Amino acid sequence: MKTLYTAAQMRQMDREAMAAPYGLSPTVLMENAGAAVIAKGAAYVGGWNRKRVTILCGKGNNGGDGLVAARHALAAGAQVYVYIWGDETTYSPESREHLQTLRAMADGKTCVLAETPGALPDLAMLRRHIESSQVVVDALVGTGFHGALREPTATVVRLVGKCIRTTASPVVLAVDMPSGVDADTGAVSGDDPETGAITATATITFGAYKRGLFQYPGKICAGEVLRDPIGMPFPVLQRTAGTVTYMVEAADVAARLSLRSPNGHKGMHGTVGIVGGSESMSGAALLAACGAVRSGAGKVCLRVPAKVAPACMGKYTEVMAAGAGTGGHFTEADVQTVCEEARNWSVLALGPGLGRYAETQAFVRQVLQRAALPVVLDADGLYHVQAAQDIFQQRAYPVILTPHLGEFSRLTGCSVAAIQADSVGTVQAFARSRGVYVLLKGTPTYIVSPTGQTVYVNETGNAGMSCGGMGDVLTGIVAAMWVRETHPAPAEAAFMAAYLHGAAGDRCVRTIGSYGYTPEELAKAVPQAIRELERQAADRYREMVPSSHFEDQGGGE
Repeated sequence: MKTLYTAAQMRQMDREAMAAPYGLSPTVLMENAGAAVIAKGAAYVGGWNRKRVTILCGKGNNGGDGLVAARHALAAGAQVYVYIWGDETTYSPESREHLQTLRAMADGKTCVLAETPGALPDLAMLRRHIESSQVVVDALVGTGFHGALREPTATVVRLVGKCIRTTASPVVLAVDMPSGVDADTGAVSGDDPETGAITATATITFGAYKRGLFQYPGKICAGEVLRDPIGMPFPVLQRTAGTVTYMVEAADVAARLSLRSPNGHKGMHGTVGIVGGSESMSGAALLAACGAVRSGAGKVCLRVPAKVAPACMGKYTEVMAAGAGTGGHFTEADVQTVCEEARNWSVLALGPGLGRYAETQAFVRQVLQRAALPVVLDADGLYHVQAAQDIFQQRAYPVILTPHLGEFSRLTGCSVAAIQADSVGTVQAFARSRGVYVLLKGTPTYIVSPTGQTVYVNETGNAGMSCGGMGDVLTGIVAAMWVRETHPAPAEAAFMAAYLHGAAGDRCVRTIGSYGYTPEELAKAVPQAIRELERQAADRYREMVPSSHFEDQGGGE
């Protein structure tokens, strides 16, 4: 997994690298950072020789990295225009040192310096330089940015954005972070990615990955993210303190999707019980059942209201569907029946298609109180507990909640905009306060444990999944992953499910089209997504083991 850090965690890592026993000089780290921008950026610009490059340098250490980058671009044969503003007396000592070196190299031809302390640069000249450049290097503001950009930086960022959109788009390389993007949350200055932040072709980030590079809208601004350790000590880069955020990768899921035991049986792969559906929404519960089957559950039992059962029975012959009670939606009278059946299940997926009937509220709450097994709670199940969330602490068995942003807004009382402004922090606080696991669906998806200390981020999936029923399929996948024979922890089951759900959607894009594929088609793609991961794991094993291990070891005649 990629570990994603906050700005505060990165500052602590910098301090540790510069302190004993390592004692790295900040000047050396800045030198390595600037060199990394030119080395990694070369692939995007087709080499630096004879390229016209505009480099925008702020007054902080990010600007110092830009000054170093200018010197390395010159050495590679580029012509550079370097814009510097801010009072030199406020620069760090290492930035001033690199500035003095660059001043000595400025000849007005291959290296042009435009210094405007504390004021706007000549905007007309800046625009001409950007429009005539093949490359723009953004070294204005780094990981220290929060809130809104101040002047003159805000005006420069708007101008750069306008130039990039209206000209033959130069390659834009961001130094550590795109200017105007919050390193912790991905929020942008003014909440408008087009005017509030630099939109980069690629971001060369230093030391470790920052959370904001993988959260929207910051992810849009970052382009491709390339990491360079810039010589920081490996033990420092591996250290974590406080909240740890991980980006889930294919290898992480493949490692946990171990092949089934050759002598296994259906009882080893769990029994998923799905309780949902109503007269108006029978399809949601069926889709959850389909998701569980396609994810490898040993048995899937579907329980729907009695009047809904005829529409569900036989739809998927491998699902054991049956009705409960006598009506078209669940009521308190059905609690005993469901809880008795749940004794034979490994996990309960509760919520898809239940409807928002007043009588169903008591049913949901009592099932949660009485059912002695793990629960995945989704959709209308979440609606019926939003006013009774103390119910989670009363349970002896864990609960995974799988809300989308609208549902999570109702659960937390926070607006969608407020959640998006700090998704990680909001999910952490809620998970801790309620003692639940949370899988917040979206782009990306966040998975948080009840301690709030570990956060998993999943990026698989695509815009074609934005249609009704996709979340129901995910509910079934989460349940099936949770009861695999390897018995993954709840957070592991959740991030495995989120990854597979998105990977199946990505496969649908490749085989069907960018949108218009159905939730059922996505569910059918899950086994293929699993197979791809298993193949990747096998290929990595072959790479690790000498080829002679696979050769025929048989004897002669």
